[in-house]
Amino acid sequence: MNKYLVTFLATAALAACGSKSSPTPTTPAEPAGGHGDHDHGGAGSAASTPDPTPKEPDKPAEPPKPDAGKVKADLLAAETSAWETARPVFTTSCATCHTKAGKKAAKKKLDHFNMDTYPLGGHHTGTIGFTIRDVLGISGKKPTMPFDKPGSVQGDDLARIKSWTDAWEAAEKAGAHPPVAADKDDD
Repeated sequence: MNKYLVTFLATAALAACGSKSSPTPTTPAEPAGGHGDHDHGGAGSAASTPDPTPKEPDKPAEPPKPDAGKVKADLLAAETSAWETARPVFTTSCATCHTKAGKKAAKKKLDHFNMDTYPLGGHHTGTIGFTIRDVLGISGKKPTMPFDKPGSVQGDDLARIKSWTDAWEAAEKAGAHPPVAADKDDD
């Protein structure tokens, strides 16, 4: 047999059976012309070996800042919706004193809190959510309203009013309410 054929067959047999020795890693020689470490995409290029240089992870793009006008409008819409849910409780418990048509309405009561329109009127407008929490006992204070039955607003009715005060407060903190004159307290 031809000497080259025997060598080829022996090499093929070893490769097929697997060799127990590890091949010595080789580094491709730099091509003539000194191109450095970059890849041309050809066989034997550095593309198949990992780049030893650590790369910084891609930073996610920052989300766009919300439009302040839209945020305020959304908060006012949520407040108005909460008011519509709570309004029947206000009508039942507060309207007799705090609407012009109320049987027990008086100028002083309407000056404090007037619910003939929404947003509410009266000199408590700038603090109305907090004031309502206080007078109905939501804030932990002893309830002082409704005038003729303090503490009578309870359960689901009180929860509806609290939801409205929470929505009012969120809008207030975001600056969604127009500025009001300083609240004078002459109870």
